[in-house]
Amino acid sequence: MYHFNRISPVFWVVLSLVLWLLMNYLVSRLTGWGRIAVHYRSDGRIPGRIWRFQTITTRWGMGYKGSTNVGADSRGLYIFFGFFFRFGHPPIFVPWNDITITEKQVIKSKMLELRFRNTRDLPVRIDARLGASLAEAAGPNWPGGSFD
Repeated sequence: MYHFNRISPVFWVVLSLVLWLLMNYLVSRLTGWGRIAVHYRSDGRIPGRIWRFQTITTRWGMGYKGSTNVGADSRGLYIFFGFFFRFGHPPIFVPWNDITITEKQVIKSKMLELRFRNTRDLPVRIDARLGASLAEAAGPNWPGGSFD
């Protein structure tokens, strides 16, 4: 009979790391993040205004709760993930002129649905309060309506 306690702890650490990376990769494919990144991968430049630990929702209601960093400037929208979620989720930059925005009511929350020109079938939803902050950072380049 084989006993698991004879397996090296290093094996369990490596197995855990491989499973974590595999899970991140699969989530990026299910949410469509990998496809968005093909078209909008960031050059690594991060804007001055960043909102950390944000929640975004993607297709099929899948999302990233509190693990997303969102930045904006007059050029466009930046979305990137923290270290532990980066594998399979490269940072993206989307110019404002590639974004269309629609307001949505989800249960009791007002959300903004962002669609990107090259990946129109992959929505990215953000909270309207975050949208107001992004609109301020974008200035006249903001593609959505005004906030009241």
